[in-house]
Amino acid sequence: MEYVEIFDKISFGTVIAIILALLFLGGLIMKGLDKYHKFKKTIEEKDKIIDENTSSIQVLNKEIEGINDKVDTILESLDSIREDADQREARRLRREILKFSDGIRNGKTYSRDAFQDIMESNEEYERIINRRDIKNGFTEQEMSFVIKKYHELYGG
Repeated sequence: MEYVEIFDKISFGTVIAIILALLFLGGLIMKGLDKYHKFKKTIEEKDKIIDENTSSIQVLNKEIEGINDKVDTILESLDSIREDADQREARRLRREILKFSDGIRNGKTYSRDAFQDIMESNEEYERIINRRDIKNGFTEQEMSFVIKKYHELYGG
């Protein structure tokens, strides 16, 4: 009975207002749900793009690793080529120094420019053997002999 009394006290206008308020709130809830679903769809689309980009990045990273490996191999080969070239150049300069020293011992006379040239060759030889940690044979002794003869012939 109590419910009937409560409904008797509520006017028709109040019922209409409550119904309109509920419809208004229902509309707001529907708009909110619609925005939520659109937002959720946008997030899912962006997640899909991120996943695709992540896959692409992983593929690119693998390709970069392969390129880096190839570059490392090329650099190793280049170092080997440089080392071989240094070894050959050191042998050539050593022969040049020894031949020059032998020439002096055998009575050959050289110009001041030839002496200066062999001293430059010796400096280059020294740079190479120091860079490559090559043992110096007896070219030091031979260059000491060459420098002594230079001083005897040309002074200074």
